[in-house]
Amino acid sequence: MEAIKLLAGIGEPPLGRLTHYRALDTSFREIKIKKDPGCALCGNNPSITKPISYQTSCDMTPLPEISTQELRQILANGFDGILLDVREQDEYFTAHIEGSQLLPLSGWPDVAMNLPKDAKYYVHCAKGMRSARAGTWMLQNGFTDVTNVAGGMVAWLADEA
Repeated sequence: MEAIKLLAGIGEPPLGRLTHYRALDTSFREIKIKKDPGCALCGNNPSITKPISYQTSCDMTPLPEISTQELRQILANGFDGILLDVREQDEYFTAHIEGSQLLPLSGWPDVAMNLPKDAKYYVHCAKGMRSARAGTWMLQNGFTDVTNVAGGMVAWLADEA
């Protein structure tokens, strides 16, 4: 609603204030926010003066993904890289893909920095979210060939059923 008011040039938007709505008792509270003089957008010396492209400014390389069926074919053909399991140890002991290397995401980034950066990696977790986070981190930190396994162990085990 506040964005519409700003775009339409009507009403009084809460600039410099935060409006807090509490649904339990239908109450509102207004909090004044002090301007940050070091803000890159609205501070004393702004460095952002025009719209920016997140594609170029964030250097986000898209993380390739494969299905668990594709991973099965790759492993059957003699995969020569590293299959990285980023789940926790108890999850790994419950079920894991033969030949996978356990490196829990909770130990990152310290432990991951010791991995060879030029190897081919397939990264998986339970459903594909933690492995996507790990794979994205790897690409942003100099690893050259990283692929996420979509669906993770849940999809892997469902394929066996």
